[in-house]
Amino acid sequence: MWTSGNVVLLLLRSMMTVRGWSRGPTASQIGKPAVHIASVDLKGKAYELLRQNSSSLLMEDIYKNPGPLQFQGPGADLKPISLCVEDRDYMGRIKQLQEYLEKVKNIVKPGCSQDVLKAALSSMAHVTELLTIMSSPSYSGQATI
Repeated sequence: MWTSGNVVLLLLRSMMTVRGWSRGPTASQIGKPAVHIASVDLKGKAYELLRQNSSSLLMEDIYKNPGPLQFQGPGADLKPISLCVEDRDYMGRIKQLQEYLEKVKNIVKPGCSQDVLKAALSSMAHVTELLTIMSSPSYSGQATI
């Protein structure tokens, strides 16, 4: 059963900003709290899963995790459904990469043309260099690819 509890003031502050706001031309600026907008990706996997299962969700009780993070209790070990969907998508992309590598392996083998070999070596050198940079500890994801 869910019960309300306390919220750490710093946590609440990280979810809100205070914008300047005044009442009239001579009034001093006072703060007006505003909650950050969290948009939903309507083309994302999690929303698609929700949309596909909307009729069954009306009848079944799937409520498991009341907040973004639980440290103890029955829901502490459960991940939100949206994260589970993202994990499945991640593993799908790993499988897709493995399929591409298998295709390259079948194309580039003894007997292939010099041009195919040169293109494969050049591409793989660039990919390897890029992945080495991205996987280094000093890389913090400044650029998106």
